[in-house]
Amino acid sequence: MSQEEDFLHQEQLCILEEVEKGFNIGIIGTGTGFESILQLTRNPDLEEFFPRLNLVALSQPYSRDRRLRKALEMGVKLYESHHDMLKAHPEINLVIELTDKQHMVKKLRKSLPANISMVDHNAATFLCGMLIMAEVSNKCRLNLNQQRALFEAVTDQIQDDMLLLDTNGIVQDVNMNVVKRLERQKEDIVGKYCWDVFACSDDYAGPGFSSTECPFRKTLDESRPAEAMQTWVDEQGRAHYFRIYTYPVFNGAGQLTRVVEMRRDITVRTEMEKRLQQSEKLAAIGELSTYIAHEIRNPLFAIGGFANAVLRNPELDAVSRDKVNIILQESRRLDKILKSIINFARPTSPEQQELNVNKVLEDIMHLFNMTCVEQGVHVDSSLDQGLANARGDPELLKQCLINLVKNALESMPEGGTLTIRTFMEEEYVGVEVSDSGKGIPKEIREKVFNPFFTTKEASGAGLGLAMTKKIMDDMGGSINLLSQEGKGTSITIRIPLFPAMPEEME
Repeated sequence: MSQEEDFLHQEQLCILEEVEKGFNIGIIGTGTGFESILQLTRNPDLEEFFPRLNLVALSQPYSRDRRLRKALEMGVKLYESHHDMLKAHPEINLVIELTDKQHMVKKLRKSLPANISMVDHNAATFLCGMLIMAEVSNKCRLNLNQQRALFEAVTDQIQDDMLLLDTNGIVQDVNMNVVKRLERQKEDIVGKYCWDVFACSDDYAGPGFSSTECPFRKTLDESRPAEAMQTWVDEQGRAHYFRIYTYPVFNGAGQLTRVVEMRRDITVRTEMEKRLQQSEKLAAIGELSTYIAHEIRNPLFAIGGFANAVLRNPELDAVSRDKVNIILQESRRLDKILKSIINFARPTSPEQQELNVNKVLEDIMHLFNMTCVEQGVHVDSSLDQGLANARGDPELLKQCLINLVKNALESMPEGGTLTIRTFMEEEYVGVEVSDSGKGIPKEIREKVFNPFFTTKEASGAGLGLAMTKKIMDDMGGSINLLSQEGKGTSITIRIPLFPAMPEEME
């Protein structure tokens, strides 16, 4: 430690020692500033940033001064001279001279012991200023606390996420909705970058938006409000949709110093809009498909009939026979596709029967047992033996489950794990079919339930999942998809419970 550092260290120790000890005060006279000194010594708020002030005694008072009553109420002793006061109270270490007489100041400076400090009537104005500062500080602190409490009360009532960011994107404050959503303490959120707070970014892409899409950056660049739509997938493969709004905050000089970001969770609304769009799309496709299918089947029936007639001709050579067989095979395949289209477009009226979902699954897995063995797929089955019966059409349910299992196996051509689980959830029986395949890319994840959308180039009309969703909707159930690229896909269907028959009233 250098000599200068040692000096500063010793000085700091002396100050801390003096602060801890405080001042035992003796006042001489009751001139200008006397009442302010009384208020200073009676103000406990000063102890937070100022040594303790203890008024012990008072000498040479004006006998008719009404302010003496306040001093007496504080337990202050009165003396005719300062000599008597200092003799009776050796603990006094600070004398405040308020006689407004210059000769008294000179006399005191010569006679006071070295352990007693002195403040004359001129320097006493400094202590009065301390009183004013303390009062102003208390009022400002009270007003600040009130304003902050009002601000927090308003922002915490907002059901959207609300963040206050600096120009670097660092979180300065958040409302309680953010704390509850993330299940973290506010202290753990403040001080972090906004794109690190929410798990909404890809490792390869950094923040959830590019520089041109990010509303925060757009607000910084253009100094005006901005908004954007954000979609991200959580660790379970579930898609979330947020609407992001950013607003600039300017200081008195018109400079942008902060950005307010609001995040509105519109996942439920978006899903409802998608379902409505899907219903409208299915209605239009169904009407068109029915018309086209019937129109095509008539000439297709004629083509098949004539091809069979040609095939029965004994004079037909081998090459021509092969060509006619190809015509028949392709016409049969086309007829099969048309039947699928008609079945998809035809309104379904599922039978409301009591059905054992576990039994339906066991029958289906018995059909796929050989395929699983040949393909090297391990089946992990976890069926809830206490499962209640569901309400629906067993044949349509079997068709849905066959579609799900078949898709799962097709996603694992080189083997893997097929997991089948049943469970109860409120008023539904749930079936979860999961695979360890390659997963579904994010860019096509929202299209898998669209009619005629397929990733199978060689085969498939793209009606499997679309038909499954349609059947579930007609049965009063639902279907949900979770998928992660490279990890697999999980599809869950929920079928309504079969209600217990109420006992007849006698």
